[in-house]
Amino acid sequence: MTVPFVPSLDDTQAAQLQLDLLRAQAGRLPVRLAEVLDNLLQDLAAGRAVQVVTLESEIGTQQAADLLNVSRPYLVKLVESGALPHRKVGPRRRLHLEDVLTYRAGLDAQRQSALQALADDLQELGLD
Repeated sequence: MTVPFVPSLDDTQAAQLQLDLLRAQAGRLPVRLAEVLDNLLQDLAAGRAVQVVTLESEIGTQQAADLLNVSRPYLVKLVESGALPHRKVGPRRRLHLEDVLTYRAGLDAQRQSALQALADDLQELGLD
């Protein structure tokens, strides 16, 4: 599914029912799969639109840029600087999905750390 799915009221109720069933059967599914389904059903039950995209284990620069929420030219600079490993297939660059997701997790951790430092500074100054 590449088009966002906006749930109706019936959809949110059905998602809540399925979420309850999933949680009642804890341990019957592999943990990671249960977490993915739980997160998806939580979003649907809350009435939030969702979009599921299937990805290959190797992706192109545009897909990687979309995952990182950056422009493709910026991603190419990251690749060329060695920040993201890649391989070339003819003139095209291919990146391992796992490498891109690991890089994104690192960026998220840096952002969280910077945000926490800012919050700490504000608290020290009494501006919280």
